[in-house]
Parts: sequence; structure tokens; C-alpha cells
Amino acid sequence: MTIRKGMPEDMEAVLGLIQELAHFEKAPDAVLVTVEDLIRDGFGPVPLFHVFVAEVEKQIVGIALYYYRYSTWKGKIIHLEDLIVKDEMRGTGLGYALYSEVIKQGKKRQGSKN
Repeated sequence: MTIRKGMPEDMEAVLGLIQELAHFEKAPDAVLVTVEDLIRDGFGPVPLFHVFVAEVEKQIVGIALYYYRYSTWKGKIIHLEDLIVKDEMRGTGLGYALYSEVIKQGKKRQGSKN
């Protein structure tokens, strides 16, 4: 398993996982975002989100999509929007690995703040 930062060319697979989650949540028609939206919004001059992808045998099987927001008490904080792991990969530690990567990223961005 490899965890890495997502790239524009990964957005088709990312959207597939988002759609999988929507189907699981019994809301398959609720996903309005497109691959083009994800590329524009995640990789433009001011990205609105960031994503880590988990790969197994060159296939994206999980994502952790996050963004930064501002707290009046704590300042800049990281918000995990969605952590999605393909059904067949659940129980393998992949979700924990993605979650751990988001935590590491949050600590990097905040320096010594907790």
C-alpha cells in the first residue's frame, strides 16, 4: 500500500470513490461534483481542498479529502471531510494509514500547536 498526495490525474478515481460512498449512503444522485470541478477546485491557484490517495497495485482504493479552516480559538485547523476506503479493502489498516497521514499533515502545517 502506498499513501501519497493526490494529483489531477487521480480525480477520476477520486470521484469514483465519492460516488461509491454516495451509493452506500443511499444517495447516488446527490453527487453533483465532476472530475473537472475536482481538478479546478483542488489544483488551482488557491486549492479549496487537498487529498491523499491510497494505492494498492497501482489502483486507488482509498482517499482522505481534507481542507483547512479557521477557528477563532485555535487559528488554522485541518478538517477531514471524507475518508473513503473501498469495501473490499476495509479491515486492512488502509483507513488508519490515510487518517494518520492527515494527522501528520495537520501537525506539519501548525508547527508546535496541538
